Amino acid sequence: MDVPGSPACLAVHGLGGGPYELQPLADALRAKGRRVAAPTLPGHDGPGPVMPASTWADWTGAAEGWYDELAQEPGPVSVVGFSTGALIALHLASRRPVARLVLIAPFLAIRYTAWLPFRASHVLRAVAPLVPDLRRRAPAVRDPEARGRLAALDRYRTFSLPAALSALELIEAVAPTLPAIAAPVLIIQGALDTVVEPARAAWLRDRLGSRVKRLVMLDRSDHLALHDRDRDRAIAEAVAFLDEPMLD
Repeated sequence: MDVPGSPACLAVHGLGGGPYELQPLADALRAKGRRVAAPTLPGHDGPGPVMPASTWADWTGAAEGWYDELAQEPGPVSVVGFSTGALIALHLASRRPVARLVLIAPFLAIRYTAWLPFRASHVLRAVAPLVPDLRRRAPAVRDPEARGRLAALDRYRTFSLPAALSALELIEAVAPTLPAIAAPVLIIQGALDTVVEPARAAWLRDRLGSRVKRLVMLDRSDHLALHDRDRDRAIAEAVAFLDEPMLD
C-alpha cells in the first residue's frame, strides 16, 4: 500500500509496451510502502491492434507532469525507466531534481546496428513513410513461462516506425546532457538482450556525471529483464539501491 509522504517512484515503460514491463518491480516497491506511479505513455493506451504514432516530446512532456504530481507531496522522487523509458528518465533527470535513477535495458542503440557504417535513424526515416507499421515480434524474454504469459497480454500487434524513429531522436537529445546528470544511477542490463545493444550500458555509465553509478549485468536475461531468468536479482538490486542511504 502506498503511504502518503513516503518516498515516491515514477516507473516509465518502454516503446510499444506498457506498465506491465515494470510491474514486478512496482509491486515490490509498493509492498515496502513507497508511492509508485506507473502510468501509460501517450500513444500507448489503445485500444486496437495497431500502435499509433507518437513522439518523444509527447512522452517526456507527460513524464514531467507525472513527476511534478508526485513531487507535490513531501519526500524524494526517484524514477525507474525501462528501455525507451530509461531515456525518458534521463531526460527528466536533466530537468527535475530526481533523487535516484534505475535504468533497465536502456535504449541507446538497436541491437546489431552499433557497427553499421550508417545511422539506423537514416534508414528508418526513409522507410517509415512507406511502411509505417511492422508486425510485432514475440516478447524478448528467455524464460518460457514468462514468454507465454507476456504474449497473451492485449498488446499492440504492430510496431510504429515513426515512433521508433522518434525514440532514436531522443537518444540524440539526451546524449549531450549525460555529463550534467548528477543523480545516483543504477543500470540493469541483460547480457542476452536482443532488442538493445548491451555494450551501451557501460557506455552510459561512463558518461554520466553521477558520483554514484553502478552497472549490474544479468547473464541469463534478454530485454524484459524484470520478467526473465534473473528477475529476482534484478528486483532485489533495484529495491536495495532505492532503499540504500547515500551521502549528499
